[in-house]
Amino acid sequence: MQLQMDRDVAAAYRSRSQWARVVTEFWGEHNLYCANCQSPSLLRSRPNTQVVDFTCPECLSLFQMKSQSSAFSRRITDAGYEAMRRAISEDRTPNLIAIHYDPTSWKIQNALLIPRFAFSMSAIEKRKPLAITARRAGWVGCNILLCNIPEDARIDLVRDGMPTRPDVVRRKYSRLIPLARLRSGLRGWTLDVLRVARSLEKEDFSLEEMYAHDATLSSLHPVNRHVRPKIRQQLQKLRDLGLIEFVRPGHYRFGTDVDTRA
Repeated sequence: MQLQMDRDVAAAYRSRSQWARVVTEFWGEHNLYCANCQSPSLLRSRPNTQVVDFTCPECLSLFQMKSQSSAFSRRITDAGYEAMRRAISEDRTPNLIAIHYDPTSWKIQNALLIPRFAFSMSAIEKRKPLAITARRAGWVGCNILLCNIPEDARIDLVRDGMPTRPDVVRRKYSRLIPLARLRSGLRGWTLDVLRVARSLEKEDFSLEEMYAHDATLSSLHPVNRHVRPKIRQQLQKLRDLGLIEFVRPGHYRFGTDVDTRA
């Protein structure tokens, strides 16, 4: 993977936003690969195609790309809130590739892949409506909350200027594919319990440690009044999906996953 972008491809454009779009999309066309299959490249969408920026020519997986010149923080700005909400509920979200580049050197610093089945309603945040003086007055956008996406689903393509080997990326993506079997309306609970378990920052954890975060899960799912039984149910589901192991009653373990780079 070549991390240096070619800014000359945007020589005909004037605005910084146009430069960024053209340069990053050109880079993606020549450097991105499919995480869902062995395809070494992705096909760029036609100009003005909404939501989808790239398609895998072999398995037809869809990808959207977001780029920014600032380091990743808690949020990534996305498109319309209602459109994103419907896409999640109807299981139509594309895989997201988020890129952070250096605006001076035009070099990729970090790139994240978030699988299409890793989005839940708790991972998006409604923004304030645009002012009445704006061209699209009243329009409501959204942010993607990286902090509400499980660590497992924030797959590094590039970290701190170092690419991750494609086989490592594909292995991490493949490990999460069982989540796609869950109905979109039920997947949110599973993802949120996985995120809370990862937030404990331990390979081995207990049910009591998970119970200590029941208020957090309750705030994300206020309709459900039986949070602790739901936590137990979702831990069993994560076990069935192969994402955690049962060690003994009330105790769980994450499987090892070596992060090898090249």
